[in-house]
Amino acid sequence: MKISFQINTKHFEVDGKFGPDVSLNEFIRNVAELRGTKAMCHEGGCGACVVAVRASLPPNNEMKIFSVNSCLVSVLSCHGWEITTVEGLGNRITGYHDIQTRLAKFNGTQCGYCTPGWIMNMYSIFETRKADLTTQEIENSFASNICRCTGYRPIADALKTFAKDADRELLDKLSDIEDLGNKALRPKCTEEQRNVCSDNKSCAFTNKDINSKTLDDWCFVDDIATKMIVIDCGDHTWYKCYTLGDVFSVIEKSTDYKLIAGNTGQGVYHVLDYPKLVIDISNVTDIREYVVDVNLTLGAGMTLTEMMELFLKLSDDNVDFNYLKEFHDHMDLVAHLPVRNIGTIGGNLYLKHCNKEFQSDLFLLFETVGAMITIAEKRDKISTMYLTDFLETEMKGKIIINVMLPPLSSSTKIKTYKIMPRSQNAHAIVNAGFLWKFKQNSSILEKATIVYGGISPNFIHASKTESILSNTDPFSDETIQEALKTLYDEVKPENSPTEPSASYRRMLAVSLYYKALISQCPDDRINPKYKSGGNAIKRNTSKGTQTFETDKNLWPLNQPVMKLEALAQCSGEATFANDLKGESDEVYAAFVTADVKPGSIISGFDTTEAFKIAGVSGFYTAQDIPGNNSFTPTNAPLILVNEEILCSKQVKYYGEPAAIIVADREKTAIRAAKLVLIKYESINKNKPVLTIDDALKSPDKDTRITKNNVIYPVEVGHDVKCIIYGELNIETQHHFYMEPQTCVAKKTEDGLEIYSSTQWLDLANMAVAQCLSVPINSVNVIIRRVGGSYGGKITRSSQIACGAALITHLTGKTCRFILPLQQNMGIIGKRLPTKCNFEVGVDNNGEIQYLKNIFYQDNGCAPNETISPVTAAHFVGGCYDSRRWYVEANSAATDSPSNTWCRAPSSTEAIAMCEYIMEKVAYHLNKDPLEVRLTNMMQVTNPIPQLIDQLKRDSDYDQRIIDVQNYNKQNRWRKRALKLMPMTYDVFYFGSYNSVVSVYHADGSVVIIHGGVEMGQGLNTKVAQVCAYTFGIPLNKISVKPSTSFTSPNAMTTGGSIGSECVSFATMKACQIIMDRLKPIKEELNDPKWEDIIKKAFNNDIDLQASYMYSNKDGLKPYDVYGVIVMEIEVDILTGNHDVLRVDLLEDTGRSMSPGIDVGQIEGAFIMGLGYWTSEKVIYDQETGKLLTDRTWTYKPPGLKDIPADFRIYFRRNSNNPTGVLQSKATGEPAFSLAAVITHAIRDAVRAARIDAAYEDQWIDIPNPCTVENIFMAVGHRLDQFMLK
Repeated sequence: MKISFQINTKHFEVDGKFGPDVSLNEFIRNVAELRGTKAMCHEGGCGACVVAVRASLPPNNEMKIFSVNSCLVSVLSCHGWEITTVEGLGNRITGYHDIQTRLAKFNGTQCGYCTPGWIMNMYSIFETRKADLTTQEIENSFASNICRCTGYRPIADALKTFAKDADRELLDKLSDIEDLGNKALRPKCTEEQRNVCSDNKSCAFTNKDINSKTLDDWCFVDDIATKMIVIDCGDHTWYKCYTLGDVFSVIEKSTDYKLIAGNTGQGVYHVLDYPKLVIDISNVTDIREYVVDVNLTLGAGMTLTEMMELFLKLSDDNVDFNYLKEFHDHMDLVAHLPVRNIGTIGGNLYLKHCNKEFQSDLFLLFETVGAMITIAEKRDKISTMYLTDFLETEMKGKIIINVMLPPLSSSTKIKTYKIMPRSQNAHAIVNAGFLWKFKQNSSILEKATIVYGGISPNFIHASKTESILSNTDPFSDETIQEALKTLYDEVKPENSPTEPSASYRRMLAVSLYYKALISQCPDDRINPKYKSGGNAIKRNTSKGTQTFETDKNLWPLNQPVMKLEALAQCSGEATFANDLKGESDEVYAAFVTADVKPGSIISGFDTTEAFKIAGVSGFYTAQDIPGNNSFTPTNAPLILVNEEILCSKQVKYYGEPAAIIVADREKTAIRAAKLVLIKYESINKNKPVLTIDDALKSPDKDTRITKNNVIYPVEVGHDVKCIIYGELNIETQHHFYMEPQTCVAKKTEDGLEIYSSTQWLDLANMAVAQCLSVPINSVNVIIRRVGGSYGGKITRSSQIACGAALITHLTGKTCRFILPLQQNMGIIGKRLPTKCNFEVGVDNNGEIQYLKNIFYQDNGCAPNETISPVTAAHFVGGCYDSRRWYVEANSAATDSPSNTWCRAPSSTEAIAMCEYIMEKVAYHLNKDPLEVRLTNMMQVTNPIPQLIDQLKRDSDYDQRIIDVQNYNKQNRWRKRALKLMPMTYDVFYFGSYNSVVSVYHADGSVVIIHGGVEMGQGLNTKVAQVCAYTFGIPLNKISVKPSTSFTSPNAMTTGGSIGSECVSFATMKACQIIMDRLKPIKEELNDPKWEDIIKKAFNNDIDLQASYMYSNKDGLKPYDVYGVIVMEIEVDILTGNHDVLRVDLLEDTGRSMSPGIDVGQIEGAFIMGLGYWTSEKVIYDQETGKLLTDRTWTYKPPGLKDIPADFRIYFRRNSNNPTGVLQSKATGEPAFSLAAVITHAIRDAVRAARIDAAYEDQWIDIPNPCTVENIFMAVGHRLDQFMLK
């Protein structure tokens, strides 16, 4: 027997060679060799792997199309599926789909790694709903997809053009984009194709119409199979069942089995080893049906999507089930669409059964209404029980059949909540369900039900509170207070390392009951100011505007064009390091990590268990490295010390790589690595030093703390009227690039080819060659593009490159080395945490008379990325007069991975410290913070005051300040704040970057090869625009090829926001060299075409290739990027959630080379900054040093619905940059620094709430990041504040 399915209409069959651990994603990429579908988290949390499926689904065998996470689905589950990947949707040969072209045209791609997942999710949604989608539905459907680059706005805009209620401005923008010169990027049509196409805008060969492929065009499964399929996989047997009889016939064979439907639980609790029998029940009709009689009976095999659709329908059609609308809206916050499409009711409940701590929203909802669950034991024994009894029932040999929901009368009220660390796709911090059953025609309760999740594994009902509420009026303040006190006493959360504190969850649970009461309270019984507190913050849709100037006389320079790679990214044709075609004998490598306290000493390894796994072929340690055991060779620029590729003796941090194991599959290598036993000569008993505070308190403080720089004041003021002291702690951040750290090493006839996801050609080149002890000219590092990096792939990527190269060098086989997410997050260093202590003396106007700032930055275990001297320079080099400032910059060594550059390093921390001080000065003097900022501004050549005035006008700042004040007066439990913050961001040049420009005589086309790295910032597009501008030729004449160390030796890292400028400069110079050579030809010919000039030049033996290397000798001078931001937020005081209502961001971009790309850079940087200051909390085990927030389940960057609801970007008007490249300025990082404004806005909102609560008006320090917990706890809630009148 075999499992049969199609991928892009091609038939595939799989048998026992593929075990249950082979995912559809692995099959698509490694067997079908369709590398457009990506992989990142392997737990359904990022969306990079999403594909579309069309399948016949029980109970009525209707053909449906739906999206799935291919990383979660076993390939053996795909019987009868017709799978479409991004390549099958459209490509350069068959033509592109409208979704692909629109996303490309809206600049919805940057690095492009996440793009295929967005496109396939949208395709599935649209094919299901066709033209019946609203903008709100579209925006709500992408909780599944993370994008670290774009800031989401252009993606959302592109996809919302398919909505039936699409905004007219969006549709006009779509039309405008299609009218721009982007169409010049399309491939030329043949005469035959031109005859087919009547309108170039809807070209049949460059744009597939959204409706071109209908469901009727597909045909795969003619006859619906009903016979059980059995696949013998050796250690496992896979059964695909169609009836309950099938299921029980298998269960009776052994107790070692697992039931699988969607397998989405893998995203919560990883399955490392499958049992002997794996039973696929996704097509068992008996458990896929629903029945409505007195009760609503839901088959346990119904998917969550099917259940939600039914909830919505019944809530409208049947008054007894009106409450299902509340359930639907709650379930909308659970997981995301691809998970809900295949995740089932029974699967979710069984996950709760096996893991009592799991905050199952489904369990909570069902338990709130007293649902019953039906369990089948064997073939003829069925029992029905309450869900609480189900949790205690032994389930071996049993299966969940259905769940029964009761009808509820109009005298019953229900409210549920789910409080999360971000807007979507996050498990509950606390979830809650409340039911009040009132006596007929009375305000007196007959019964109350209070259910919580996220408290402790065994806490479900607040039984004592339920009891005292019986026969009471729940809306009387007396009853409320008694209920809240009882609730507070009986809700006792257990501490969980990765969850918010028990004290927060306890008070949050109480607050949610009060919040629910507000939502249900009759208007005449509640203070109107309290009413808005009843509902949780929920974003509907977002919008954005982008305001910039473009000079058509300069085009294609300064033209908002589509990225060169955009269509290739949208079709999956853009290749990344791990997208190289597979080879039959290639191997995969994985790190064996020292999961032990830092300071422990390794003595050896036991690989016995690892080598028992079929496919494991090799094991290597530091002793096997022929050359230097270092991935940071000290003869490279910027590098101070060697860092070991593999730990040779003393462990420096928990999880440090100590060996490499090799196998024939990626999963096999990862699994084998976990089985290697590391032997230790000694294990350190001391607690690790993990923070700056730890280092300052440690016995070896003198060796851990280094004073790197001191900046002394040049004058001192003498009118000190107030002295203010303060401390600011800024934590770390993971880069969370979508493409994992990756390298593929291949043997060549005279050396190695290294396909690395790195920002730095030269370092990878040197590190690989020197660790292998081979000449550097035998190692060619090749980079087509990098899937996001943000600094995390400057030095850290060379460790993986060295590992892959070592295996290929020793085995002669191609080696793929991809860090799994948890290792990636645990091994790779992060943003440097910062701690500052300051003292500032000011006069009555807030003018600083003296300032003393002593700060520390955490380097981790190595000082290679010490940034504190640069941070000090940024601190004094900002927009304020710093002549009276004393700054002491220190670095700290801790027992954590070596921290590294992360987007806008040094400037982010420096600006945050400055702005915090300005805010605190303003508070202590009771002055407007803007007034204090302006008082301390540099007065010479500082455009910031002018930009502030401009943005105040553009954002209607003064009126909105009044509106916010009025809103806060009218709302007790919702508070808004409006904040303005300026920025001066210092950009300086370093290193060398080359560019080689070649012109082909046959047609005049141009190829550029350069030493920069395209990683989403649009470097290649800007370089092409500069080339086209300099040559005076169309953009479609130019192609940019991969960067290699053979063609660009000695190239500096692409970072610091200057890569695009420096490579553009080198390209411009190379083009000018060629133009100088062509000058005599142009003078000789009469008004010649470009092609004629090139042909003549070639015939005259003129060299049509030129290279140029930018260096510091070229005289480009440092410059400042200026910016101002106005942000308005709203905080739900009763939960700690917040919503960014509007952002107006003005940035000085000079004369932008490519405005569309620069808008995307600004938005992406800013949203990454929002995550840093709000949701991205990093937690370590304080006893061992293990990173605990190491996966998508525990680490939460922003999602689509976390961006500003109204996001307005403005470029500075009439701007230029005389010292920059073609008058441009960098845009990749500065806006990140402006995101710190949210911390001040949140503080103002909290301050307003505390004043309403009659607290003394004190300065409030909200710990960073400003998570929901930190915001909520800063308010200082007391039970006696929770009243209705």
